[in-house]
Amino acid sequence: MRKRARVIYNPTSGREILKQKMVDILDVFEHAGYETSAFATTPEKDSAKNEAQRVAKDGFELVVAAGGDGTINEVVNGIAPLKKRPLMAVIPAGTTNDYARALHIPREDPVEAAKLIFKKQTIKMDIGHAGENYFINIAAGGLLTELTYEFPS
Repeated sequence: MRKRARVIYNPTSGREILKQKMVDILDVFEHAGYETSAFATTPEKDSAKNEAQRVAKDGFELVVAAGGDGTINEVVNGIAPLKKRPLMAVIPAGTTNDYARALHIPREDPVEAAKLIFKKQTIKMDIGHAGENYFINIAAGGLLTELTYEFPS
């Protein structure tokens, strides 16, 4: 039985580049031996989080957060509370892509970022936990959070 991967993507990230490149992105996963499907997030609260949790509980081996830092954060919050977590990968396509920049993941071409997933350069990441929220990149309060909401995507 083939391994399963779900690409959870924000269709409005990066001038909609993920929508334009999704067939090519999915081909990368298929060529790597995964049965792959995509889920486009919606404006509803926790759309990516809920989908990540659902597919993790269904036994998917790989969950890919494709979008900006917000999409990554939601996917982390979907799988972090679970005892059995799938592997998680990132395809950056947001405005800032702070997390991807820190890990030197290609930010200009989502297909190249997808190919990097299969270069066997996996790393373990610490997951922070504050209240009911999990994070892998940054936790902030006060003025920084205000600026985040005021900065246009």
